Amino acid sequence: AILNRLTMATVFDLRQSVERKVNRLPLNYFDSRQRGDLLSRTTNDVDNVQQALQQAMSQILNAVMMVLGIIVMMFWISWQLALLALVAIPLTGAVMGIIGTRSQKHFAAQWKSTGELNGHVEESFSGHDVAVIFGRTDQLREQFDERNDELAGAAQKAQFLANSMHPIMQFISYLSYVAIAVLGGVKVASGKLTLGDATAFIQYSRQFNQPLGEIAG
Repeated sequence: AILNRLTMATVFDLRQSVERKVNRLPLNYFDSRQRGDLLSRTTNDVDNVQQALQQAMSQILNAVMMVLGIIVMMFWISWQLALLALVAIPLTGAVMGIIGTRSQKHFAAQWKSTGELNGHVEESFSGHDVAVIFGRTDQLREQFDERNDELAGAAQKAQFLANSMHPIMQFISYLSYVAIAVLGGVKVASGKLTLGDATAFIQYSRQFNQPLGEIAG
């Protein structure tokens, strides 16, 4: 409830700031911009911020708390195995940095294309009678297809990179799981760790990788 109120308050302030900004802009700014693009920025973009805050804030908070709790329990069982499990954190950070940097420009291109497409649609509908009179409907249709293709291409690249995060994180978790199982088996065989503790640690390691994947996502 607290996070929801915080999100609503943030989006409320953002909408007010956008409205004040639009009212302060000079007329020549609107002459050089498509109205549909401006509408897309004041509606679609703000809605995207709201959805991101609503989904991400609670998920990240829960994931961080779970990670901290599991780390404490893993160190309590075996600090050597815990350090091995923590190797997944820098690997996760590296994946987030590489994929995040590459996907960010494609998401930016996606929403830029969305604004241009919305602007084209708005102008086509509002000036439909004029377009028919002067025979520009075919030209408008070609421009729509071109902008739609640009949007589809940018969205496909952005979603591909974003969706690749999950399988990569799964691969990292499997590597960590295997390494922990091997080292845990060695410690059990040498009598330095009981079978029950090793089994519990392996279960913690599996739970540990899930919130890391959520944070990365």
